[in-house]
Amino acid sequence: MTQTHIWVIDSFLFLYVVLTSRSREIRAYQATLIALFGFLLAGTPFAYPVWAIVQAIGSLFFG
Repeated sequence: MTQTHIWVIDSFLFLYVVLTSRSREIRAYQATLIALFGFLLAGTPFAYPVWAIVQAIGSLFFG
């Protein structure tokens, strides 16, 4: 799978999450978490700063 394929899949999933949150089936914070973990799973270059954000937020709650 190339970087282009990964970006296309991430873009599609992002659009799906945005449309689902606009229909009020999920809340905004749930949509944000889905988007962040989507980047982590895809392993795009954006995954490294997302992982740092997740670790920082996790350390606030779990020490």
